This record gives sequence, structure tokens and C-alpha cells, in this order.
Amino acid sequence: MSLDEQIAETQRRLEALREKKRVEEKNALGKNRKAIGDLFKAERLDTVDVEVWRKALPKVKALLGMAAESESDPPAVPASDAKAEPSAAVPPSKGAGKAEAQPEPEPVA
Repeated sequence: MSLDEQIAETQRRLEALREKKRVEEKNALGKNRKAIGDLFKAERLDTVDVEVWRKALPKVKALLGMAAESESDPPAVPASDAKAEPSAAVPPSKGAGKAEAQPEPEPVA
């Protein structure tokens, strides 16, 4: 097999792996969304008016370590969470894995 053929084969495998990763991330996100919906229903949080949620959302996002993210940012679902228990999955902050201390968030009233 020539070098050009090896490169072409490696590129095909890389593209297949990228597609597999994309599908796994999509499936993990779907499972996480369902688990969050089920959790909200179980805790009766789905009965809270949407305007109350909109007002509290900045504090909720801060508690989850997502305060710096904007609405235009796609949700982060690392591949390592794809195998995690859906009910235990929590979206990481952009600084996940860093040893920075975060300020204590205010309690949500």
C-alpha cells in the first residue's frame, strides 16, 4: 500500500470516527435532556411559571457553573459524560477541570 493510499484510508477512518463521536454526543444530549425533564417533573419544577424560571435562570446557571455562557453557545456535553448515568449528568462549565476556586453563589430564594 502506497503512502497516498494509507493517507486516504486514515482520512476515511478519521471521518468515520468523527461521525461516530457526533452521533454519540447527540445521543448523550438527548438522554440528558430527557433525564432533566423527568427530574423536573418528579420535583414538580415543571409547574413553575416560565417567567419565574426566566427571572431565576441567571442564579440557576451560576449555581451550575454556567454563568459565563451565552444563549448562542452550544451546550457542552463531553464524550466522558456519554457513558455516565443520565440523572447524574450535569453540564460542565467552560472552566471544567481547572483548579480555580469559584465564589460561593447566592442562595436562590
